[in-house]
Amino acid sequence: MTILEASSSYHQTNVTCKAQNSGDALDSVEGFITVEVNVPLLAVDMDIKENITLQENNEINVTCSARSRPLPHFTWFVSGRQIHDNYTITTFDETGPSGTSTLTYTGNRTDNAERLYCVANSGEKQLDNGTYLSITYPPDIDVYPNGIPIEGIQQYNISCLILDSNPTVNNFRWYINSELVSEQTSNILTIDYLNRTDTNNYTCNATNGIGDPTIDFVFLDVLYKGSILMLNTTNTTMAEGQTYTAYVDVEGKPLPNVTWTRDKTDAILLTENDVTNSSLNMTSMCEDTGNYTVSVDNGLIQPDIRHFRLSVFCAPHIDQNTNNPDEISIEAGGMFTSETKMVAFPQPNITWYFRSNSSQTNQIIISDNNVLMSYISNDAIHLLTLTIEKTNSSHSGQYTLIVHNSIGKDNTSFTVNVIESHSESSVKVEAIVAGILGAVVFIILAACVVNCYRKKQRKEKQRKRSWRSSSKDIDDIIKENPIEDFGPIEPAYTSNTMYYKNQPSIQSKETGENTNKIYAKVVKQTTRQQPEVVIADSDANTKL
Repeated sequence: MTILEASSSYHQTNVTCKAQNSGDALDSVEGFITVEVNVPLLAVDMDIKENITLQENNEINVTCSARSRPLPHFTWFVSGRQIHDNYTITTFDETGPSGTSTLTYTGNRTDNAERLYCVANSGEKQLDNGTYLSITYPPDIDVYPNGIPIEGIQQYNISCLILDSNPTVNNFRWYINSELVSEQTSNILTIDYLNRTDTNNYTCNATNGIGDPTIDFVFLDVLYKGSILMLNTTNTTMAEGQTYTAYVDVEGKPLPNVTWTRDKTDAILLTENDVTNSSLNMTSMCEDTGNYTVSVDNGLIQPDIRHFRLSVFCAPHIDQNTNNPDEISIEAGGMFTSETKMVAFPQPNITWYFRSNSSQTNQIIISDNNVLMSYISNDAIHLLTLTIEKTNSSHSGQYTLIVHNSIGKDNTSFTVNVIESHSESSVKVEAIVAGILGAVVFIILAACVVNCYRKKQRKEKQRKRSWRSSSKDIDDIIKENPIEDFGPIEPAYTSNTMYYKNQPSIQSKETGENTNKIYAKVVKQTTRQQPEVVIADSDANTKL
């Protein structure tokens, strides 16, 4: 038997076949088969044909179906992410044959604009069908100020930034401390002129028609520069030793720093940080006379600065750091400079006096091309300079500086000795005279040496003649005073000197003078024999 076109109605149908002999109805055999008809997967259908629009957290049921044998298996996805079977219900119809799967989907903003689809798998084939999601939800916002809020800024903006929203926000409401101040379609609130009184909470209420409006706020803390509210000082004119006080009240956000300085030197006297007031206290000295500055600064814009002056009266006196010598020596022709540092206020009068060594009268020094006087004043400090460009003997003497003002006076003195140097011609004459004297002395000394040498030679010759004439007498003396045997002498011993026990007095025939400076010298002795003896006059150093 041949089934030309199988349909699903034949599925699980038994087909019987019977065979018999002709003419014999009892002689027959029959059998059957069960027909299994497979149905191919041709399509997947969804009950929702259009895109799905759903508010966040709301639910919707979506159903897909497919016809196939074997029965299809269903799986749900959102942009490739499989949805758990816990959210689906699947049913099958064997007679269909078909299957149906229903998904309960909850709206999630992360699925917005993604594809939701169902996959059917018959084992032989796989098909899918789906739709796109549009998930609506209220906006996410962030409120922030545009830049540092500093008093005095014009057109200052506060923004309500939309981080996420579907659909877009179409209405913004602005509140200051819960009071509505603006309703607009723009997300920016503009303050025309920023003032410290604008310090407040600023709230943005944004809505897009989905759910409740979204609210966010920012606290705007308006900063303002540090400034001086009041500057108060005690008497700005006083005597030395009195206490001086300067006081300021200040404001600013953040709290400012207060710095007290001395002008010109820029010396910082006092610094106090993060304060609302500050005071400078000091025991006044004459050197404190001058201009002062108090500066208030918190880093915003420019610091607030005030100037004031202090005057401390005192009589003139030499600054303790000045150390001028009492006496100064300088070679003629050199430049001389004297510097004296004086302290005085009010401005003193200054006079230089000079008294020469040959005079008892002080004269006022007047500047000219050679003598210069300078005076540099810095409030109560005065530098007084006296300069002589080219000195000579007339500048030797005593110099006196007198300084006085309405409070008192002071003076200082010193002596200058100008040393005259010798001229070139006098140096040459002295050199010539010295040379001549040296030559004369040399000639005299040479003549003395030659004369002494000649006398010595004559004396030597006379002594030699005297010893020759008296040689016989000396032999007799030796015989009368024989030299004793001293016994054995070590070979290493080669010389010795001895005197006679009874040295005779010998009279020189030539000089007529007696002498006893005759000695015996052992020349060589290596045995107990009588040594060889040489008789000599020690003065004449003459051998006999």
